[in-house]
Formats: sequence, structure tokens, C-alpha cells
Amino acid sequence: DTVTLGGTGSGTFANKNVGNGKAVTVTGYTLSGADAGNYTVVQPTGVTANITPASLTVTGVGANNKVYDTTANATLNGTASVAALAGDTVTLGGTGSGTFANKNVGNGKTVTVTGYTLSGADAGNYTVVQPTGVTANITPASVTVTGVGASNKVYDATTTATLNGTAAVAALGGDVVTVAGGSGTFANKNVGNGKAVTVTGYTLGGADAGNYTVVQPTGLTANITPASLAVTGVGANNKVYDTTTAATLNGTAGVAALGADVVTVGGTGSGSFANKNVGNGKAVTVTGYTLSGADAGNYVIVQPTGVTANITPASLAVTGVGANNKVYDTTTIATLNGTASVAALGGDVVTVGGGSGAFTNKNVGNGKTVTVTGYTLGGADAGNYVIVQPTGVTANITPASLAVTGIGANNKVYDTTTTATLNGTASITALGADVVALGGTGSGRFADKNAGNGKAVTVTGYTLSGTDAGNYVIAQPAGVTANITQATLAVTGVNAQNKVFDGTTAATLGGTAAVTALAGDVVSVSGGSGAFADPNVGNGKAVTVTGFTLGGADAGNYAVVQPAGLTASITPLPAAPVPTSPSAATSSAGASGLGSAEDLIRAAAQQALETERSTSGSLEASSTLRVTRGASVDASSGGEALEVDLPGPTGKKDPWLHIVDGGVQLLNAVPAGRK
Repeated sequence: DTVTLGGTGSGTFANKNVGNGKAVTVTGYTLSGADAGNYTVVQPTGVTANITPASLTVTGVGANNKVYDTTANATLNGTASVAALAGDTVTLGGTGSGTFANKNVGNGKTVTVTGYTLSGADAGNYTVVQPTGVTANITPASVTVTGVGASNKVYDATTTATLNGTAAVAALGGDVVTVAGGSGTFANKNVGNGKAVTVTGYTLGGADAGNYTVVQPTGLTANITPASLAVTGVGANNKVYDTTTAATLNGTAGVAALGADVVTVGGTGSGSFANKNVGNGKAVTVTGYTLSGADAGNYVIVQPTGVTANITPASLAVTGVGANNKVYDTTTIATLNGTASVAALGGDVVTVGGGSGAFTNKNVGNGKTVTVTGYTLGGADAGNYVIVQPTGVTANITPASLAVTGIGANNKVYDTTTTATLNGTASITALGADVVALGGTGSGRFADKNAGNGKAVTVTGYTLSGTDAGNYVIAQPAGVTANITQATLAVTGVNAQNKVFDGTTAATLGGTAAVTALAGDVVSVSGGSGAFADPNVGNGKAVTVTGFTLGGADAGNYAVVQPAGLTASITPLPAAPVPTSPSAATSSAGASGLGSAEDLIRAAAQQALETERSTSGSLEASSTLRVTRGASVDASSGGEALEVDLPGPTGKKDPWLHIVDGGVQLLNAVPAGRK
């Protein structure tokens, strides 16, 4: 048969509700074709099928982004709703909750939503589909780096700040997060206090680091203090001590600023030693330099350091010193004179002491240089000076007197010349080991020709020779004396006259006295008297002549020789009585022609003396002769007495008689009691 199935089959469940193995009624199939009429179509039977729940998706739900908090929890937002099939009564219930797949930070992270439920008459025909496609971000949690500060720094022309402390972060829960790195930066390079420091560069590490964003430390401040900018190129000159601490600087001052900083050095530098005193490598303090330029405010100037210089001692000359001339003594020693002094600077206290002098050699010379050494300085400020010994000091070394010794002069008899004959052996004694020989021929001369004892004899003619002779001046023998004894000059042409006894030894001379002096001498003779040896009568009695003296320019050079060999006679005196009174004596004397009463007394005394000598030979020195004029023998009876003393040395001798009352001198008087 030709039957073709046609139509459109359709099936219908018994109801709309969900169920498994639900019968399906099929309708709609038809038959066609040539034989279709022969057939009745039987729709398919026994057809079953399941009505499964329709998925009913919850919509209107989203999830909020969140900051990482170590959980997978997600917070939902929006209004959850479902759109059931037409006519169905379905209500959405339950409490939706969201969960990220994990706790970690991420963008567009899937959020799994659960917890929504369906209710209502038709709810059984639906399976709720929790919201899908829900995403949200877990953004990193901010974790702040703490425990960090910024160190103050000295200006270095950069904004770099050095951090201090120990950086730390406080991660959530048991998260493992570490921190490292970190650097600081000032807002600008310039000096300032409490300057803000921006910190960057800290990074997080550890298993959970990705869930955090690091918050760099904030609120940090620090100071940028000025950099020390040392002035260089400056030194100090050495100086001679001048009582001040002032130091003179040298060189060209410069500064080396950091980087491209614009800084110049100005001002006027000055130097000062720590004290005024002499020393080597003494520290010099420099002040007065200043800074200028655009970046000068970032620097504090450091005046030049390590500057040293020497203060050398000032020369302090000793003045007021000279040297004494001296007589050659074989040494170079010079004796100084004057008062040594120094003129120290300002109010310095310096004294001077010591000092000795030395000639350049021992030899004689005028204006010889004397080298002075040995003066030293004392006092509080002596160490600041170097002594300058006195200069330009000169003195003379005069020759030493070298005396010729061993020479004398012979005495001589006056011969009208000054020539003296020397005796002895001439010698000299030079100083030390000096080589000096004595030469020449000595000769002597009296100061004049005249007679005298111990007359000085001037000796000349000796000379010196030898290596050291120039250091001596010869001293011809001195203190040489000799006698020029008087030449004898005899008086001639004189004789003695006879005389009558007169009680004296006086003799009268006759003739013309003369002397014959040596050639050219002017000598005259005068005076002269004779004396018998005794007053007694006798013939050819020797007459001693005395009293002739020499005169004339040259008389002192002669010893007069009185005339010798003269004789004369003393004839007896005629006899005459001795008067008993002055008048008798006077008249008797006049009658006899013998003269005054004194003459008679003298004659009587002579006779008495002759008688006394014949018995005793002499008179006692204490004997007294009393001769009276008048009747009384004793002066106490009222007569005019002539008292005669016989003074004389102890012992027996012929005394002289002095008449006290009359002042008449008598020779050889008789003793008292013999009148």
C-alpha cells in the first residue's frame, strides 16, 4: 500500500507539572497516499517523558568590591528576583550570600552566590539557579610601614634622606608579610629644620604580600644642617718674637662647595697664635673669612685649620760692656767692664748675667778685637729671646815690663863724670813658656856727677830678641844705686902762731888757706881755727886745725882735709894775786894788764884746776864752784854770788864751767870749796 504518514505530530503531557515518566498523548499524525484510506491512523501511545524543573535564575544580584580582609566572604548588593514562566506563581526567598573563590586580591573575581530559594504554587516546577556571572574586586589592604624615622644630615647638595629605625608592617590575621627596601627624600636640598621627608621604595614580601598595598611611612621630618665648608689655601708666615700673638697669613683663600653649588669666600682673614711665646710649629687660629653666593646659606664656614708657623726668638743685644786694657800676660783672657744690660720689648721681664771676654790671640796690640761670650738671659720672658753677645768690643794689650835683674853698680870716688861701672850677670825671666833672649851691652850713668850715698844709677843698652820679644818692653835694671864718695881736698898754706897761756886751747892760725880741685870744678876754702891739745904751757905743741870749710859750686863733691902737722908754743902767764873783792879784782886786773875780774877768775880757776889734776886727775861732774864778789863767801850772807855749775854726762871728765849770774862761759873751773 501506498500510505504516506503526514501531518504534524504533537504530544501533550497530562499536566504541566514536573515529573518523570509522565505519559504523553500524541496527536496530529495523518495518513495520505493511495492506500491511506485503508488505514486508520493510531497516534503513538506509551510515549512518556520527563518534565524536569525549569531553571529559574535569580537576577538583580551583584557583589561589592572589598578591601582584602583575609576571608573569601563577599557582600552582595542589588535586589534578588526571579522571572517564572507565565502564569506560574513562584516567589524568591532565602538569604543570598556570596563567596569569592579565594581570599586573595584580584579584579573581576567570580563570586559564588548561594542561599536563594523558591516558594509558591509553581515553585516545584523550577530549580533555582543562584545568580551567576557575579564578580567583584578584592583590592589590596593598605598596610602602613612603621618604625621608620629620618636622620638629620649635613647639607650635601642632594635631597637624599637617610632612614633609621626598623621598618615593620602589621598584616591581618596570620598573614605572612614582610617589608624591605625604603628610601627618603627631602622636598629640596637646602638647609632647614623639621623638613618633610617623603619615603618611597618600601616593598612587601612573603606568602600574603600580594594582598596588600604598602603605605609608605608619612609624617617624617629631619633637619638638614649646614655643611662645613673649609677655607683652604691659607698658611701663616714665620715671625720673629714681637710680644704679640698676631700672625700674618699667606696664600689665596678658597672653598670647594659641593656639586655645582655657587659659593665664594670673602671677608678679611686674620691669624693669631695661642700665646706670644717662642716655639716651632705653633698653632695659628684663623678668623674673619665669610661666605657669599646663591648656596652660601647651606654652609657654615670652617676657618682654616691646621695652620702652624714658628715664632723664632728675637735677638737681644747685650750693651754697656767694654773691655779693660791689660798688660801682656801670655793669655787671651780679657777683663770686661761696664754694666751689662738688655732692652727687652714692651713690658717683658728679662735679665742678663755671666759674661767673659777673650782676645783673638795673646800678642800685644792696640784696638784688638775682644770676643765676648757667656752672657745668659734670665727672667719670665727670657725664653723668647736669643742673646747677642756684645760686639765691637776692643782693648789694648800693652807690652809687659820684662825687668833685667842681676845687675849692680860699683861705688866710686868723685871724678867729675856721671859714668857708673856695672857689675853682676844680667838676666830676664819671661812669662810662662815665652821665648825671649836678652842682648845688647848695658851701661850705667849716675843722675849727676856729684858725691852722694845711694845715688840712683840709670842703666841702658840692654835689648830683647826671640819669638815673643814683641810682647815685652824691656825694663832696664832699676833700683840700682851706688855711692860717689867725696874726693879728698887738702887745705894748704896754713901755719899756727905761738901764744901766752890764757887758760884756753885756742890757737891762732897764720898764712893763706888754699885747695886744688879737679879740672873745671869751682871750689873755695874759708874758715878754719886751731886748737892745742890742752891749754897748758909747752913748746912745739901740736895744733889741731878744724873749721876750714869748702865753698863754691862743686864744694859738696869734696871732703876737706884740714891742715895737719902744725905746731906752736904756749908760754907761761906772768904771776898775779887773786883779788878778794870785785873792786880789788878790778883794780888788780887793771894794774896787771890782764883785763876784767872775769879774766882774773879764769886765771885763778886755771891754777886751781892744775893743782886738782895733780892730785885727783879729774873733777866730778856734779862739782859746783861758787865764786863770790864781796866779803861773804856764801851767797846766803848777802853777797853777790856767781854760782857756777859743772854739768856733764855720768862719769869723770873735764867739765865746762857756766857762770849763772854773769852769763860768762869758763873752761876747766875749780871745784866748790877752792876759791
